[in-house]
Amino acid sequence: MAVLVTQEFEATREEYDQVNEKIGGDTPDGAILHAVVDLGGGKWRSVDVWESAEAFQSFVQDKLIPAIAEVNPDAPQAEEPEILEIQDLQQA
Repeated sequence: MAVLVTQEFEATREEYDQVNEKIGGDTPDGAILHAVVDLGGGKWRSVDVWESAEAFQSFVQDKLIPAIAEVNPDAPQAEEPEILEIQDLQQA
């Protein structure tokens, strides 16, 4: 079942861009939608839709954490993501 994943994290704009470069431009397996907003002051919020919580966790462990560690080994730990099952998903 598809899940909605929301999470807040801290990063500079440069760090965010560098992590995205390292991850690559291809949509990760299992990802349906990804949106990020700059909350100001180095804080960000991501909103994602994934095919499953497992697909999201796999991406985090295999791609995201290694990319963050390479860009900034001292990056602050992000808050635990909120993961909710989606009951109705419609795409325009």
